[in-house]
Amino acid sequence: MEAYEYGKMFGLEDGLWWYRGLRLHFQEALRRANLPSDAMVLDAGCGTGANLVLLSRSFTRAVGCDLSERAVRFSTDRGHKRVLVADVNNLPFKSGVFDGVLCSDVLECAEVDERSAVGELARVSRAGARIILSASAYPFLMSEHDRAVHSVRRYRAGELKEKVSVPGMQIVGARHLFGFFFLPIVAYRLLRRAVRRGDRPGGPQSDLFALPRFVNELLFGVARLEVALSRLARLPFGTTLLVEMRRT
Repeated sequence: MEAYEYGKMFGLEDGLWWYRGLRLHFQEALRRANLPSDAMVLDAGCGTGANLVLLSRSFTRAVGCDLSERAVRFSTDRGHKRVLVADVNNLPFKSGVFDGVLCSDVLECAEVDERSAVGELARVSRAGARIILSASAYPFLMSEHDRAVHSVRRYRAGELKEKVSVPGMQIVGARHLFGFFFLPIVAYRLLRRAVRRGDRPGGPQSDLFALPRFVNELLFGVARLEVALSRLARLPFGTTLLVEMRRT
């Protein structure tokens, strides 16, 4: 991720509807995982620490790591004590120590070797552990936003499932997220691509920006409705993919 994007993320991820909606989906996945409160859990690629806050509220032993020293500093600013600089391709943990792993929007990054990273998530997880992984969907949605956060790939559902199918990992569920927002986001990305040739001065910029409170809460309400309905049926499309796995 571009260095300036970490400050933007840190300032927005507590309140912006997209981050809040994604955390609701993670809460649902954690509910399905049914881990005990004393589980040892890892946020692999914790960024500036908002998802680690979510884990820390549910589990007494939550650990975070990120490749970026800047991201880790932001995480410690949130009060996280157990967070360190580490490469998901070569995690500095003993084998079989975690009961659960969250890995959000990491696999698509330029610095990540997909097979090595998923193999490491499997290695550090004990038998029966649950791994929750999210990634960006649909290659045709690649944009300036992806360049700003160093994403070099987006996935079709079948492709992502193939990438995470390493020895020791069993897929127990896969679904699209943010399907209710799919068409507006597609339209926004295509329009932005049409009117802007190349990146803005100062480097590529993500799609993250503050919204008026009313608009932000309205969008979060729609995201919350989608999460509730996802308990009944899975959406056939969406801008993000969520895969849930079990360590065998």
